[in-house]
Amino acid sequence: MKDTDPNAPPLTPEAIRRSWERCAASGLRPDERQLDDRSPLASLSDRLEANARLVTYAQPIMEHLHQQIARSSSTILLADDTGTILRSVGDADFIERAARVALKPGHSWSEASMGTNAIGTALAEQRAVAVIGDEHYLDRNKFLTCIATPIHAPTGGVLGILDVSTSARLTQVHAQALLQTTAEIIENRLIETVADAAVVIRFHHQPEALASPLEGLAVFDEAGNFLACNRRAERLLGIADTRFTRPPFWEIFETRWNSVLDHALQSSARPTTLRSHLAREFVAHVLVSNLQRLRATTAPRESTAAPNARNLPTLDDLDLGDKAVNHAIRRARRILGLDIPLLIQGETGTGKEVFAQAFHLSGPRRSGPFVAINCAAIPANLIEAELFGYTPGAYTGARSEGARGKLREAHGGTLFLDEIGDMPLKLQAVLLRVLETRRVTPLGGGLEEAIDLSLVCASHRSLKALCERGEFRPDLYFRLSAMSLSLPALRERSDIEALARRLLHDESPGRPIRLSASSLDLIRRHPWPGNIRQLRNALRLAAAMLAPDEDTLTPAHLPQELTDDPDLPPPSPAAQSLRAAESRLVGDTVARHKGNISAAARELGITRTTLYRKLRQQAAP
Repeated sequence: MKDTDPNAPPLTPEAIRRSWERCAASGLRPDERQLDDRSPLASLSDRLEANARLVTYAQPIMEHLHQQIARSSSTILLADDTGTILRSVGDADFIERAARVALKPGHSWSEASMGTNAIGTALAEQRAVAVIGDEHYLDRNKFLTCIATPIHAPTGGVLGILDVSTSARLTQVHAQALLQTTAEIIENRLIETVADAAVVIRFHHQPEALASPLEGLAVFDEAGNFLACNRRAERLLGIADTRFTRPPFWEIFETRWNSVLDHALQSSARPTTLRSHLAREFVAHVLVSNLQRLRATTAPRESTAAPNARNLPTLDDLDLGDKAVNHAIRRARRILGLDIPLLIQGETGTGKEVFAQAFHLSGPRRSGPFVAINCAAIPANLIEAELFGYTPGAYTGARSEGARGKLREAHGGTLFLDEIGDMPLKLQAVLLRVLETRRVTPLGGGLEEAIDLSLVCASHRSLKALCERGEFRPDLYFRLSAMSLSLPALRERSDIEALARRLLHDESPGRPIRLSASSLDLIRRHPWPGNIRQLRNALRLAAAMLAPDEDTLTPAHLPQELTDDPDLPPPSPAAQSLRAAESRLVGDTVARHKGNISAAARELGITRTTLYRKLRQQAAP
């Protein structure tokens, strides 16, 4: 192609030559000094809001990319599909120099604004572009060396641009490979969170390529309809231009869709084999619980900024080998992401709230809030206000600013109603209406508000028996029990040793503590009326009694209720100190609950009878 601009540098790639022609035709002059943003752009905050998902996934990956090219006097830039720079990560000295030519967030680097440059030209050409030194159209930008690549949207088209800009000379092939890999990582994260995604399939011909940048990635809805895939998946499957042709799973693979789902729900940790209709075989991981819904139009709530900041367990983490627990987990997995309430039943302390939170963190609402309310711990006349919220002055004693209520706080996430059997009958009728209409009206009036949440309920009492006695509404019971499961008592579990080690690790992070054989034997033999809550408290207290130079828990460190055995030796000084610590713990807990024995026993993970016995022992001379 013949140059149409005499100022165009010689021997430039065709993409650069075309760009110079576009710049000349738009009226730009290479010697222009005044920065001119000719695009009618909204403010940076508006652009960030419109591209919230892109920014959320790109920011940490940009920081990692910058570490790979550190000490190169450079900056990593993220721009949207108009060329507006959204974020930058880089060296302070270069960022200051780049700011002089408006190479910073809030400014447009489209070709119409800044001439030939990597961001604008990559947008115009819809592919990766390097613009080095004199290849920039504007003279003021010729100190730059820039490489940019598009970030493609899951449904096709360019979503944004990832750019490396520097005043130094980069090894172009190395920098472009890093940039391309980084862009694909961002694209993969966006694909995993596409709307309605229920199943994620990662695959490759070679098993060692899984969990690497070489793997193909495809997502489907729960019915097997194809939603999106990455570029490597297109090549592996021989699918061209998936924006226009989206074949369902069964038109791509010979493997039955239901077989894939069953494998994912029962043993997602193990790879499976898929065979395509083109006679290509793949090793694949099929996942149904690793999705996150990010709402670009709402600011993240405090509880969603780091959805698992406390390393809370997922359903996979709870599976320690007990068959009954594994059965409950497999049943719960089948309704992840579906509008089906989950009812968890089991004795007090069996881990119903932990299971509910694991269910929340394993599903597509994991980035939303997890809101828990114990119906037995709130006075009957206040439960309605706690659930539905209220307007200012709705009742005597109400806060002057009103309250949103747990139902509205759980919008976009999961609401956990513990001890649902203790909810007053009158309120049960109101809750049933909310579950049917998905709309909430606060106490005191006000506008109805739509809610979108997953509901998990729990009870240590049989709701069916409560219905027979007229203490629970049958229509609400049938609405809540569509998926009902029971958690076994701790004395019935076959994985108590693994559970004890897990709890001990959780209570003493960073400090390896072992359980002696005799301690494990006591733990296995104890009936544990308070179940997991009681075991956790026992291990917490025992770990606190370890001397700094000790790393093994022995019977001397365990609470007295576990060691009341005539065959055991007399208590050592350490054990006596343990008794004193236990006595203080019991006394402090009862005092904190103002003498409420039921509440204190619940927190300690023991029965009221045991707590009364301990109090009598303390009172004895």
